[in-house]
Amino acid sequence: MKNQPPFDRRQPRAPAPRSAPGRSPRPDLLEPRPATTTLWDFPARSYGGRAQGDNAYAGATPAHVVRNLLQRYTGEGDLVVDPMAGSGTTLDVARELGRRALGYDLAPARPDIFRVDARKLPLEDGKADFVFVDPPYSTHIKYSDDPRCIGKLDAAGEEYFAAMRLVIGEIGRVLAPGRAMGLYACDSFVKGKGFYPIGFRLFGMLSELFEPLDIVAVVRRNRTLAMGNYRRAADEGGFFLRGFNYLFIMKKPEPKPERKGRRPRADQRRKR
Repeated sequence: MKNQPPFDRRQPRAPAPRSAPGRSPRPDLLEPRPATTTLWDFPARSYGGRAQGDNAYAGATPAHVVRNLLQRYTGEGDLVVDPMAGSGTTLDVARELGRRALGYDLAPARPDIFRVDARKLPLEDGKADFVFVDPPYSTHIKYSDDPRCIGKLDAAGEEYFAAMRLVIGEIGRVLAPGRAMGLYACDSFVKGKGFYPIGFRLFGMLSELFEPLDIVAVVRRNRTLAMGNYRRAADEGGFFLRGFNYLFIMKKPEPKPERKGRRPRADQRRKR
């Protein structure tokens, strides 16, 4: 396939900016280096002294996550699609790397994101070279007032997972055979209600359509995790704060070649 790199393609490292002797540069000013393990921990949401997406956007995807995926699984000119684009992090990272990008969202945060439900994408079959999606993780964040918003569906019930099955089905439809996609997700715990393993449920759905390439754990640097009242509540309540996100990396299978029928051997043919 044109412009498709092998999945283990190596990327050159960008040099880190110089800093004054004895002082470390701000993490958000550093140019990121490609990750080499399945545990990713990024010191800042953006990189290079510029914003990818909007840092103030609730639940914004770390730009490093998208960059690592696109460096490994796409080439210049490839079409990258984000069906839940949020503040546009995927679009900004993709364009920095010379990829084409399309973003959709029920509540577009800027003009280059189209108002579209991720369960019904306006894109032809097999058009995308890579799809990245960072869906809501139950009802923890209010994304919009649109009644169709999946972020209004509680992961304690089946409606959330039924909606996500439709989203995953659309990703499978628009993704080209042999190409990769990434889904970024987190489990849910609600004090007094219980634990909901969103990651495992979504991985099961993905596995029905795609071949697993890898699973990455991304350290969460949510500011609330460091707040004393949150940590005290977890300690006294006997529960854990969510310390990582899943990153499921999957590949759409190539179509199997048709097998031509064989003529039976002479001794198997019936005599007329």
